Amino acid sequence: PPTLAMEFTNYDFTSQPPSDSPFSAPSEGDGLFFKPLDGGAEDYENEPPLLEELGINFSHIRGKTIAVLNPIKKSIDPEIAEDSDLAGPFVFALLLGSTLLLRGKWMFDYIYGFTGVGCIALYFLVNVMATDEQAEVNIYQTVSILGYCLLPMVFLAISSLAVAPTGIIGGSLAVVVVFWCTFSAAYLFCTPHMLDKKTLVAYPLFLFYTCFALLTMF
Repeated sequence: PPTLAMEFTNYDFTSQPPSDSPFSAPSEGDGLFFKPLDGGAEDYENEPPLLEELGINFSHIRGKTIAVLNPIKKSIDPEIAEDSDLAGPFVFALLLGSTLLLRGKWMFDYIYGFTGVGCIALYFLVNVMATDEQAEVNIYQTVSILGYCLLPMVFLAISSLAVAPTGIIGGSLAVVVVFWCTFSAAYLFCTPHMLDKKTLVAYPLFLFYTCFALLTMF
């Protein structure tokens, strides 16, 4: 009968199959492997800080706070004045409510409620009075300016812990703080294109900050 001869050969597993073989390993260009972006580690080095991506700029926060504390200063960087940072206003409103809470007064809802209504009203008012497109402000800039100018009101709330807010001294401090907040906000709102409207802008601002002074006093 015929015999079947089988030939066994040794296979070298260390050798690589040819590139056109179906068993060849895919290359980076086949799309099966993750290919890093151009530049590699340099992209991570050039990425902006996380706080900057979130819109929090400590240099602008410091500059705007100094501008509120020193309203007599005649010059301010336009980039800082037009900054729409909301971190500072949130912190100042929180400080105001926390200070009043030390006197047993829960005012957070009133503070944020008055702030929201006042920001919307002043946003429309300022844009109606703006005769130039460069003098217009957006809602975020309005909230930022009004919130930053609450800082003197925080000082009034702190002083009310030691001085009777409804007395002569407390009332005098309240009047000074209201004018302080009003002048600072009008100064930030009225760009060089709206200097002739500063008095008109100051009147609603005076009413706005008077509400917060009354919350602090009573």
